[in-house]
Amino acid sequence: MKILAIALMTLTSVSVYAQSELSRVVSRNTQEIIVKVDATSVRCSSLGYTRPELKVDVPALDWAATFNHRTFGEGQPCMTSIECTTYLEPAEFIATGAGDVSAPLTIVHTEKAWVNEETGVCSRWLQEDLEMTLNGVVFRHQRTGNLGEVSAEACKALFN
Repeated sequence: MKILAIALMTLTSVSVYAQSELSRVVSRNTQEIIVKVDATSVRCSSLGYTRPELKVDVPALDWAATFNHRTFGEGQPCMTSIECTTYLEPAEFIATGAGDVSAPLTIVHTEKAWVNEETGVCSRWLQEDLEMTLNGVVFRHQRTGNLGEVSAEACKALFN
């Protein structure tokens, strides 16, 4: 009986907010960039991740991307691919094509919003997704930035 009473008190003290998520692609473009593929720019690293990932430095992201795609503790902007050691080692990747390699970089900006119906507040975010295929391997990276809050009504009007 005590357990039932505690469970009921817990349930009545938890407030459930009705939230909806809105999303729209703001821009999408693809451009050719040059990526240096060698032992100084390709590595296995778990910085920013839970397991070692194949990473490549992409200095062109400084001018091509909106957000800073540097991982804390690393010098250059970078993108990641598959898990290292299990699937592909840096030396194997470099062997598929070293030097200055041309690669298509696709950048997608998506505006996302979370509308809290109970409070009437909408939180907006910009998400930047990067993708490029380099020597047959797909590399990706993502960053987000807060665009602030607006009223739920104004937010819904933005996405209609």
